[in-house]
Amino acid sequence: MTETRETDDRIPVFPAARCLVTGGAGFIGSNVTRALLAAGATVTVIDDFSTGRREHLPQSDRLAVVEGDLATLLDLPARVADADYVFHLAAQVGNVRSLAETERDAATNVLGTVRLLAACRGAEIRKLVYSSSSATFGEARHLPIDEAHPQAPESFYALSKLTAERYAGLAAGLWGVPAVSLRYFNVFGLPMEESEYTGVISIFFNRLLAGEPLVIYGDGGQLRDFVHVRDVVQANLRAALHGRPGGVYNVGTGVTTSVRQLAEAMQEVTGRGGEILYRPARAGEVRESVADIARARRELGFEPGYDLRRGLSEIWAEMGESLTAGSTPR
Repeated sequence: MTETRETDDRIPVFPAARCLVTGGAGFIGSNVTRALLAAGATVTVIDDFSTGRREHLPQSDRLAVVEGDLATLLDLPARVADADYVFHLAAQVGNVRSLAETERDAATNVLGTVRLLAACRGAEIRKLVYSSSSATFGEARHLPIDEAHPQAPESFYALSKLTAERYAGLAAGLWGVPAVSLRYFNVFGLPMEESEYTGVISIFFNRLLAGEPLVIYGDGGQLRDFVHVRDVVQANLRAALHGRPGGVYNVGTGVTTSVRQLAEAMQEVTGRGGEILYRPARAGEVRESVADIARARRELGFEPGYDLRRGLSEIWAEMGESLTAGSTPR
């Protein structure tokens, strides 16, 4: 097994570590992949490219890309056997989408995870970090939401993530798979995905670029915890080093922002005002979601470094540079 070390308080490094990243060409996965390469690791990405994009991945002689679906990939056990750390980010994402594509949602999020956990059984991996979701909590009974908050999924996506999270916990206890689960709150950053199912920040930025009104589903009073993707990357790497097998950790900021406040902040950051339209709330979306991150701070040493306005400003600046250069914002 390879050893790891840390050079600062927030971002671990993984010299010579062998890492497997599922969904590594997606929004969060590509950021994890880049960070691992920068930290000195050798990385294998598995992605079916249904939503991930090859251009999100850097060129590196320490990066191998395997196109495939975890539910059917034949050499998955061999890929796992060659890894020190596994970061499991492959998923079909979206509460609304899961209502229309329920079978695919379950096949990707549940069966794919079960196959990966089975492949890890008996393998000499040091840690498997599973990407779960705050959607598993359903409607908040109190704020902020700690890890012990009751879980009551309100969409098939949330149910699939909870089911896979429970499999990971049992695999740790029954099979000795060193699995750790991270429950992400509202992640934002680059590269932005062009999808109706992407995060509200990506949708709002694209509308502002096009000079279109911002559309809010509901009254805008919905409360969210927006966490920058670089902080999510930090949580993944720190969980790989310090996460307790079978443990579950919230990944957010603990800062409350309403969707209406978000829309107004983005108009200010971009200097592009305009109309804000309100539409009926959509099924499967919760009213309030704000994280208690005390456990991640205590056990992982996790500390968010990006507040919302700073993150929005950096994204808008990078989008402007990309547009000036004639490329798509990444």
